[in-house]
Amino acid sequence: MLRTTKALHHCAFLPHSHRLASNHSQIFRHYAASKGRVDVGRLLIERGANINAKDGAHQHPLHRAATTNSSGFINLLLHPPEELKLPKTRLNTPDRIGNTPLHLAMESGHGDAAILLIEAGADRTRTNQDGEEPEEMQGIGGVGQKRLRDYIVERCGPR
Repeated sequence: MLRTTKALHHCAFLPHSHRLASNHSQIFRHYAASKGRVDVGRLLIERGANINAKDGAHQHPLHRAATTNSSGFINLLLHPPEELKLPKTRLNTPDRIGNTPLHLAMESGHGDAAILLIEAGADRTRTNQDGEEPEEMQGIGGVGQKRLRDYIVERCGPR
């Protein structure tokens, strides 16, 4: 952790035109998404980090942000600063087991993250390797999962 903190501290002092090495950039980008560190994510994006890079599990930073319900980071990835002219964030890219960011938000019980993704155009009918659509994920299970599904339908309408 100390090593990551020191490296992130040094990133803040990189010249604006400097592009981060891809292996370091990937570690920081996914760390920032997992921890909801919008400030670090913004810095990395401004320094040229690829918002669609995959980690070892074939997850993008958007997968990580959806799993941790980081609405601020999800918004940053969906709406990066226009002056940077970045490619669009890939909403429906599956990870190694076929889960999209929406699958992971639903599985983790994060309704607000799921709504942000759906409103941005995430595919509610895409299946993972187990043949499950995002809203069919068992996730937190029981009454909590049913409430989550009802919340999604109430806010976004039926599939």
